[in-house]
Amino acid sequence: MIWILAILLLLAAAALIWLWLARARLLVEHQSASEALKRMQTTQSQVMHTNKLASLGQMVAGVTHEINTPLGFLRSNAQVVTELLEEHMQIVGKIASALGKFEQVDLAQPQAQEALRRLLPKMQAALKNDERIAESRALLHDALEGVDQISSLVKNLKGFARVDRDGQELWNVNEGVESALMIANHQMKDRIEVIKNLESVPLVRVMPSQINQVFLNLITNAAQAMHERGTLTVSSRRNGETVEIEFSDTGSGIPSAVLPKIFDPFFTTKPVGEGTGLGLSIVHKILTSHQGDIKVHSTPGHGARFTVILPVDHAALKSHSAITRDPA
Repeated sequence: MIWILAILLLLAAAALIWLWLARARLLVEHQSASEALKRMQTTQSQVMHTNKLASLGQMVAGVTHEINTPLGFLRSNAQVVTELLEEHMQIVGKIASALGKFEQVDLAQPQAQEALRRLLPKMQAALKNDERIAESRALLHDALEGVDQISSLVKNLKGFARVDRDGQELWNVNEGVESALMIANHQMKDRIEVIKNLESVPLVRVMPSQINQVFLNLITNAAQAMHERGTLTVSSRRNGETVEIEFSDTGSGIPSAVLPKIFDPFFTTKPVGEGTGLGLSIVHKILTSHQGDIKVHSTPGHGARFTVILPVDHAALKSHSAITRDPA
């Protein structure tokens, strides 16, 4: 009996040790899983930040290009106006010098009066026929238009200037589309025709900088898909309690075998070193984090259509419905 009791005690001890080891193993696995999850979340955060910096880089490139054009125009006009005014002042100086000679002349003398009578029409003709003032005025008017272009550019940059703001706010998607098109304009100018069909839509509650990042990514992809010339059509519309923003291009399209994979992380059809495969993956992540979605339709050889779907704010939806029913 004693040896049977000893065996049972040994079995019980072995069972306890096994249970303790199993529990320890589970704790280690749980800790490893938690650490892996934290590392994954950190990596995702870093990828998001990297992509945000890439969008910021695109913004800087676009802004630099768009500002340099009117700035160069302004500088050129200012130089020409400066030269015209200097030439005009030379004429004025000659007239002032000629008139100065009469300060020491007795104007009561008939000879002095006759000389002045002959000189005045020449002075008047010289000033009247000098077109430099009119040219300067026209150049300054054009320069003011350049200033207006820069002012409009800065106004459209408001959404992109808030890249560090994480709070959500009510936002008009049409403003974001306009800003993103302006930023990407240097990639499309003289090559891609842009058609805008932007309807009056309710406001959405989003992080504007992130949705701007989505728009810029989709516009850039469309521009790159149209290697030569093409047309990009951007539309916005209300669909029930959502707002849809559609980006449709006439590029090469997406092969049917590739289509299901385009939102997968690190998937890219670009050559090594030219694409990370993170752009559309992050676009999808941003939209799902806003309770939104993105749909894609493509026919190889006939372009692609990406549709961004965002839920409208219920208060904004009611307000928009009231305005739609009673425009007055």
